[in-house]
Amino acid sequence: MTYATPLNPAYTPFAEVARFRGVAFHVGANRHGYFLCLHLPDGPTLELGGDGVGGAAAQKPGGATGFTLRRALPDGQVNRIYDSTLLGPHHANGTNPAPLLAILDRFLPPPPPLPPSTPRTARQGLLRLT
Repeated sequence: MTYATPLNPAYTPFAEVARFRGVAFHVGANRHGYFLCLHLPDGPTLELGGDGVGGAAAQKPGGATGFTLRRALPDGQVNRIYDSTLLGPHHANGTNPAPLLAILDRFLPPPPPLPPSTPRTARQGLLRLT
């Protein structure tokens, strides 16, 4: 039996950017709570989480006071990139997604190109009167 893990609405902007850029992702869980794991095409993963359950997060109705972003390389090395939780260096950003989206933009593949526009010449065949 499999269970669907609910995606916290705070992660929706990050999931949408990943979908648009063609990056696979999944929702994972650890002892601190849920996190969003983005699988980059060149091998590393980006783990986007919050400050977990308990402490200051338990005092806030939404459950999180900020975001954390870690980059895990295939060789096991983990780099902390962003931390806007209460004790993090980017604490002033809190749960504002805009600064984290700007950082994610550096790691995600470029957006797909727009399809070429074709000029419309006529609207024949769209409407038929009987």
